[in-house]
Amino acid sequence: CNFRLKYFFMKKIKVYTFIISFSVLASGCHLFESTKVSSKEIKAASTWSEKDQVPTFSECESIESTDDKKVCFESIISNSILDYIDQNPLQSSEPISEEINAILIIDKEGYFSLDQIERSRKMDDAIPNLEEQLLSAISMIPQAEPALKTNVGTFVSTKMVLPIMIIAD
Repeated sequence: CNFRLKYFFMKKIKVYTFIISFSVLASGCHLFESTKVSSKEIKAASTWSEKDQVPTFSECESIESTDDKKVCFESIISNSILDYIDQNPLQSSEPISEEINAILIIDKEGYFSLDQIERSRKMDDAIPNLEEQLLSAISMIPQAEPALKTNVGTFVSTKMVLPIMIIAD
């Protein structure tokens, strides 16, 4: 009799174990489903919108107008570079008057770096150490408040083009 009772309980335990296992497996299947996000949706979420916040400096945050805020931001960058160049003048081997474009990256922490310089061969010949000088000048720009993608609440890196007029006699 004792053997039959054990056999009966063991059979019941196996049935319950099977039912519980199957229930857990069936209810957990949604965890294995993959969701596919289309490239169109990713592009839409990544595109810059008016709600997103551009990089800024704390001195510019109290300014209401978007245009004035941009002017404030750019003037701090320009003044920082000009201060460096005033203290470390560029040496030119020939007279030159040309605008170059410095493409800057403002990273997720608000630090500036030089991505590239758009300049002519004539500028390279006249001022061969221009890139090194600009790298040093850009490293002196104060840390900014980074850009913010508001739809995901994340700081992002941004690029900006800074035109610089170089005149050497």
